[in-house]
Amino acid sequence: MAGRITHTVISILLLTYLIFLVIFYFLHENMRVTVDRINYEVAEVISTSAIFTGNLYSYLEDSILKYGEYKISLRLDKQVKSGIYDTFFDIDDIIDKPLRVGDRLTIHLKDQDMSLFDSLLNATIPGYRSSFFDNRIESVYTAVISKNYIDLVKGYDVIADIRKYSNDESVAILVITKLNSSGKFYGSASHVYVDTDNTVYGDTQDEWGNTGVNYIFDNGDFLREVEVYPDGLIKLIKYSQQ
Repeated sequence: MAGRITHTVISILLLTYLIFLVIFYFLHENMRVTVDRINYEVAEVISTSAIFTGNLYSYLEDSILKYGEYKISLRLDKQVKSGIYDTFFDIDDIIDKPLRVGDRLTIHLKDQDMSLFDSLLNATIPGYRSSFFDNRIESVYTAVISKNYIDLVKGYDVIADIRKYSNDESVAILVITKLNSSGKFYGSASHVYVDTDNTVYGDTQDEWGNTGVNYIFDNGDFLREVEVYPDGLIKLIKYSQQ
């Protein structure tokens, strides 16, 4: 009688264990697929935009935080010439840095904790240690840069920058429109590129209406290029209408 009771109890416990194991397995796999998808989407954006922005990094952090304590490891292989790369691991050398065709950025995500499925599975192994059966969720994707970074902004961003740097004598702004291929400088005459003081946009006829050669369309697309001083500070911001 006692043997039958013991057998029944063991059978119930084993069945319960198997049920929980199956449930936790599917939860584990669902999290694995989700984390992998998030990582893939981020890598795809980097591949086509040629930059890993701070906002995109924050999105990655916030998204995977919902599924565990993940460590994000980055590796940037920056092509110097064909077959030769400089490798960077520091986030400050990677985030918000324009990339070029041939560069490769690898994103490695790994959960620092074991899932319930792993813990339950490991608990059945004699001499159990937390690292005995390490099936922690991880995802690795490499973004291969397919085009050079292009910094496109809108016309209202150009106008905002003219206002922003109007009192900064160290910065000049050159705006090239489709009607004026030579462009027009904005800034202080003390700047090496600026002949006369011109810190305000919209105060001359050439900047009025749709016919002014230096008129900046609010929703127009402008390519932004930056020239810096030897110390890294901005010297010139060049905007070219596309």
